[in-house]
Amino acid sequence: MDRRDLLKRTGAVTVGTALAGGTIPAAGLGVAAVAAQDTQIDVWTTYTDPIRTGIIDGIGASFGEANGVTVAHRGWTLEELQDTLPRSVDSDQGPDVAQVNNGESLTGPMARAGQILSLADYDAEYGWSERFAASLLARCMYTADGTTFGEGELWGLPAESEIVGFYYNKQIFADNGVQVPSTFEEFETLLGTLREAGVEPLVFGNLDQWQAIHLFGELHGVDTTREFLDGLIYRRGEADFSDPSILEAANRVVAWNDAGYFMEGFDGVTGDDATALFTTGVGGVLMQGSWAAGAVKESMGENAGFFVMPPANADVPVLHVGGVGIPYSITANAADPAVAAKFIDSLVSEESFNAFLDAGTLPLGEIAADQIVEGTVDGEMYAAWNDSLADDAVGHYMDWAAPGFYDVLTAALQELLGGQVTPEEFQASLQEFYAASFA
Repeated sequence: MDRRDLLKRTGAVTVGTALAGGTIPAAGLGVAAVAAQDTQIDVWTTYTDPIRTGIIDGIGASFGEANGVTVAHRGWTLEELQDTLPRSVDSDQGPDVAQVNNGESLTGPMARAGQILSLADYDAEYGWSERFAASLLARCMYTADGTTFGEGELWGLPAESEIVGFYYNKQIFADNGVQVPSTFEEFETLLGTLREAGVEPLVFGNLDQWQAIHLFGELHGVDTTREFLDGLIYRRGEADFSDPSILEAANRVVAWNDAGYFMEGFDGVTGDDATALFTTGVGGVLMQGSWAAGAVKESMGENAGFFVMPPANADVPVLHVGGVGIPYSITANAADPAVAAKFIDSLVSEESFNAFLDAGTLPLGEIAADQIVEGTVDGEMYAAWNDSLADDAVGHYMDWAAPGFYDVLTAALQELLGGQVTPEEFQASLQEFYAASFA
C-alpha cells in the first residue's frame, strides 16, 4: 500500500488544489518542475484541535494555490506520531514533511538513522538562522552526524514558540479574594485558599501522561539554573539527574498532591479535557501551554488571564518549560525536498505569523508591542513570553534528554503521583536511565 492509499485509509485531510495525476516527480526536480506536474505534499503534524488544524489547513491551501500542488495534512497525537513516523519512513510510506519532536525525543535518533534530512542548505537559501533567535533555533540543531544536540545545523524548523504557564479565571479569583501571585509562596497560598473554598485549585489532567512532564518541569524551573538545565538537555559538562534540584522538584510534586492542589480525579482526565473543563468554569487555575490560548480565549473571552510560574526568590529567575513548537522536518521519503523546504518556509512567513496571532496562539519569535492587547489572555501570554525570551528564562522539555526518555519519565511521574515510589526512588530511576543512555 503506497502513501496515498495510506492517507485515504487513515482519514487525512487534503487541502489546496486537486491532485491531477498520480505521478511522483523524482527527487531533485526544482519547484517549477514539481508545480507543473501538480503533485501532492503529505504533511503530518500533532495538530488535532480545530484552531491549529484550521491554521495549517489554511496555510496549506494558500501554498497549494500559489505553487500548483496539493497539501494533504494529517493530525496525530504526539504519542501516535512519535511511534508511527520512524516506522512509516523506513517502509517508504512516510510523509514529505512532519513534525519531529526535539532533541533525543525523536530528532536525534531519526537524524542518525537517515530518516530526516539536514536543512543546512535550505537554511542558507531562506535565511532562517538570520531571522530567528539563536537560543530558539539551538533546540532544532544537531551536528551533521546527528550526535550533538544544540549546535551544528538545523534539522527542523518550528512554526510556533511555546511556553507553559497558568491560565486563570478572573471571576473565580475575584470571588475568592485572590490575585495573580508574584512569588512561589503566594502561588501556594492561592492554591490552598481555593481548595479551602471548595474550588478546584489547579486543573490538571494526566491521563495522557505528558502533562506531568510539564508540571515537573515547572516545579524544577523554580530551583534550577541555565547552566544546569542546558547541560542536562544538551549533554554538556557533568549535569545529570542526581542533582539536588531534581529531588527538590519531585518533593514539590508530592507536596502539592498531598495538599490537594490538583484537581480531583486528574489521573482520569486528558490534557485537552482539562482545558475544556476549565473553560466551562471548573477550577481557578489551569496549567497548560501557550497552544491552549486560542481555545481559552474563544470560550472565556475577557474572563481569562495568563501568568507564568513566579519565583521563589526574586534574585533567581524561573526557567519556564517551553521553547519552540515541535519542528517541521523533511523526511527521507520526500518526493522533492526543495518543495518540502519551500512549504516549511511558508510556515514562518509573515502571513502565517499573523494567522497564529489571530488565533491567539504563539508564533515563532518575539511579539511586537503593538500586537499585544493588555488585559486579554493572549496579550498577557505574549507579554510573559517576550519577558521570558528577553531574560533568557525559556527552559526545555525534560523528555528531550535521552532517546526513549519520554516513556521512562512519564511512567516514573505516574508512579510518583500515585505514591508508588518515593522522590528518592523516582530520582534514582531517572538517573539510572539517563546515565545508561551515554553508554
